[in-house]
Amino acid sequence: MKGKILTICTLCLVPVLIFSLAGCKKEAGSNSGYVLQDTNVYPAVSAPYESESKSAISEYLSVANSHLVKGEVDTENTEVQAAAKTAAAKLYAYACYNEEYIDKYVYFSDQLGNTDLGSLGSSTATKQDYKLIINKSDETEGYKYHYTIKNVDSAKGTVSAMKSAFESCKLRFVKDTNVLYRFSGSDVQYDVEGYLTCTWNVDNSDWGTQDNPIQKAEGDQLSLDGIADDIVAVAADNPSDAVVHGNINILADDIISSAYISEGELWDGGDNGYIVILTIDPDVANADEASHAMLCESNSSDDCEWQSLAIIFRVWDNGLFYSYTISELWDGSISGFSVSVSSTTEVTYSYSDRDTDITDKLAMLETAIESYGG
Repeated sequence: MKGKILTICTLCLVPVLIFSLAGCKKEAGSNSGYVLQDTNVYPAVSAPYESESKSAISEYLSVANSHLVKGEVDTENTEVQAAAKTAAAKLYAYACYNEEYIDKYVYFSDQLGNTDLGSLGSSTATKQDYKLIINKSDETEGYKYHYTIKNVDSAKGTVSAMKSAFESCKLRFVKDTNVLYRFSGSDVQYDVEGYLTCTWNVDNSDWGTQDNPIQKAEGDQLSLDGIADDIVAVAADNPSDAVVHGNINILADDIISSAYISEGELWDGGDNGYIVILTIDPDVANADEASHAMLCESNSSDDCEWQSLAIIFRVWDNGLFYSYTISELWDGSISGFSVSVSSTTEVTYSYSDRDTDITDKLAMLETAIESYGG
């Protein structure tokens, strides 16, 4: 599979409840439309934080271009590093929060990683996410199609006997802005390109119930200070709803230990954008309440701690994500077991009409509704 990067977080640690659908299980169709075709197409939507992102780049370049060595930016210069850290934090925050105000987007996340449970053994597993959001507007209702497929690729020791209990395939489908339908998957397998795919079955939990509306954030667009406050507030109240990606409070003081920003091709032979490489200080991140809360929530633990964390992200010239990659190592305990998890995550975006077309998915849902009710 193109650009496949390895990652996962505690995939094989917390047993996943596989819903028993005996008596109400109904096949609703095969997984489809998960291959993004237009990742290299310039975004067909406006970027809410375009001017702010361009200002962050401009501020960095004004400092960087004043510290040249033989015509090249002295990236290790103290002033350049300070400017790069500030700009990198802003660009990442703006890119994440663009998704709150944008008309539509879709991303595909490919993850595989290793979990060490000491005497209980170890595992390697793949987790893939596909998330399509169409925000409510005057012309359309809001839609959300978000699936997660987890597959244990290999396991050693005691954990290997429980392999199937740690796998899952689930889909949350929201239509008409706030009506939720759930599906679970069966017959999970890799296709010829390395994507996990499955057959969707109606899940009788939360079928046709009310859910949070799929619509743009209400009120005025948040300022940078507003984003900083929002990250902290959401992490305190409901960290699973965090807008910022990677469980990291990117705007916390001194949380970035190094940053490098360059203009270049977003893909080989492709359009130019900005490529940002940053390293997070694990001590600062672990001491930051918001970051720690998000990390623990995402891994169903209360004592996770990073040993290392690095982020590489690429943005179009308007500040929208082209992709981001997060590599991390953390230790902690889950259900009384000490664990060490090494992972990397790659997420790639598209904003095209073709990749955000929900027609086939809606057809699958309507067939399921006709068969099951709702």
